[in-house]
Amino acid sequence: MGTEKTQSRTQIAEKLVEAVDSKFFKTLSEPVRVQILKYLMLNGRADIQTIAENMPQDRSVVSRHLNLMQEAGILVCQKENRHMFYDVNGQPFIEKLVDITEKIKKCMNECCPDCCK
Repeated sequence: MGTEKTQSRTQIAEKLVEAVDSKFFKTLSEPVRVQILKYLMLNGRADIQTIAENMPQDRSVVSRHLNLMQEAGILVCQKENRHMFYDVNGQPFIEKLVDITEKIKKCMNECCPDCCK
């Protein structure tokens, strides 16, 4: 029984580690990217120029941040003519956070139940 419980805890913890996407969180850990995310959440879809006009960084720096956010799955990008438009990748963004939260809850309940009372 003890070995089964240890294996179960190990599996639950491993699933949590797999779900925690370091690229996703690293991308969100940069204050400028959080400001870009906030801007897009409040104002909706926008092109690079519009976003850059509302940030203290140069357009080239904002462009790099936008690309990293797209690669991490936080934003989606759509090209229209010569302009690139960015928007929050809403549902996948929410689903990733919910999945991670559920795995944290399961891990905490199984591995250290006293801390979740």
